Amino acid sequence: MKISEIYEQKNKRNQTVISLEIFPPKTLNGEKTIFDTVTNLTKKPDYISVTYRDVTGDKTREIASKIKQTTGVEVLHHLTCVQKSQGDIDEILNQIKEANIQNILALHGDYPKNQENYSTSDEYPLAKHLISDIKKRACFSVGAAAYPEGHVDSNSISENIDHLRQKYEAGTDFFISQLFFDNDKFYRLNEAAKTARIACPLAAGIMPIMSAANIERLIFFGASIPTNLIKIINKYKESPEDLRKAGLEYAFKQVDDLIAHGVDGVHLYTMNRPSVANEAMERYL
Repeated sequence: MKISEIYEQKNKRNQTVISLEIFPPKTLNGEKTIFDTVTNLTKKPDYISVTYRDVTGDKTREIASKIKQTTGVEVLHHLTCVQKSQGDIDEILNQIKEANIQNILALHGDYPKNQENYSTSDEYPLAKHLISDIKKRACFSVGAAAYPEGHVDSNSISENIDHLRQKYEAGTDFFISQLFFDNDKFYRLNEAAKTARIACPLAAGIMPIMSAANIERLIFFGASIPTNLIKIINKYKESPEDLRKAGLEYAFKQVDDLIAHGVDGVHLYTMNRPSVANEAMERYL
């Protein structure tokens, strides 16, 4: 089933789409944990997204296909186009289609570190170019990223919305936002998107802070940390278990407020943690 249809069906019933994100682990034990978690969920998410790993995405495709086959849950295959040729993308899309996967999150991706002078030779300089190519194949529903606080390379709010509109016009069926910790930032993005006549679902990306080590990574993504969350982190920084509980509670309060405001969807970045997936599904489905 195409994820665009899931949003259409649930939003017509004034229901929020609830989805999870996982990433391909580097060990077999990590893969077993993922499949055990997904299989044992008493309440299944509307879909599960699998982040992109390695140059070909073989591991992403393998995990996504197995989840769909064993659980019946729809999957969203991440795909990056950085430093890929059109031939590379065509081959990968053929493989995704052969795996009976109908949904792709089209992303540009990060350039390798310490590499210079790359943009002039890039066949896909922006995600919108990848989106346009994928949409030439009617078999895929395509999602794209949205940034409540602007992409780290954006110079202004208007530029951020303009990029969002360009991705929509290229054929994006739904958006998933980058993580954020202040719901007002998402609501402002949502309103700006409507004003720009971007008429497709926009899901809110939420990631619980589970440890003090998360903070540096979050800053890298451009997410600002509200004062009340900073106080929580400082209060429990010497107690990992208490911080985990407080971080999850903060995230769930965000989700409660988002659902009360009638958002199209909530996308939970679970970081492959079974406890997050299980608690979220029990609470919201």
